Amino acid sequence: MEEQSAPLDPQIELAPTSWPKVVGIISICWACLGLSCLACGVTMQLAIGPSMLPPAVRDNPPPSMQFGMLQIIQTAISLVTSVLLLAAGIQTMRRSMIGRTLHLVWAGISILAIVYGAYVGWLQQQEMQVWARNNPGNPVADQTLKGGTAVGLAIMGIVLTFFSIWPIFCLIWFGLIKRTKESFGAPPNADFI
Repeated sequence: MEEQSAPLDPQIELAPTSWPKVVGIISICWACLGLSCLACGVTMQLAIGPSMLPPAVRDNPPPSMQFGMLQIIQTAISLVTSVLLLAAGIQTMRRSMIGRTLHLVWAGISILAIVYGAYVGWLQQQEMQVWARNNPGNPVADQTLKGGTAVGLAIMGIVLTFFSIWPIFCLIWFGLIKRTKESFGAPPNADFI
């Protein structure tokens, strides 16, 4: 004889779970790191610009040391994704289902941004090769022609893999595992965040 489970009583209160706080804090930390790095990078580019380049390349900087349209687009995408992740982390800590939605939207945009970043990095490496061949005797060009491109691509691969971990986790966690309001648990109290 099969046992039937009793239907869940809607009056039973859900116990608070700890995972929303952990995931929310990690997302907030990643978002703040992204915003900080973005602010430093843009400030350095605008405030110092070409003066931070080595003297050997100041007059004719290589493509990887120029802030062009592709980098501006990448910067704008980074700003949007960082703010979106910050909001997602806060809403997840509050155990709001909108936190799940924001994480899924952020993860989708981030995966696309990672693909775009890989494309931009590959284009820069190709432009660096052309620049290096056209600037013989330049120390940066010599380094590029001696294998700097392979090192650059390897570093880019490591960075892209590293930045893919959290979006992939969020896609799996919020897309497949934590799909219901009940999985978020009850907030510890009404004044929480």
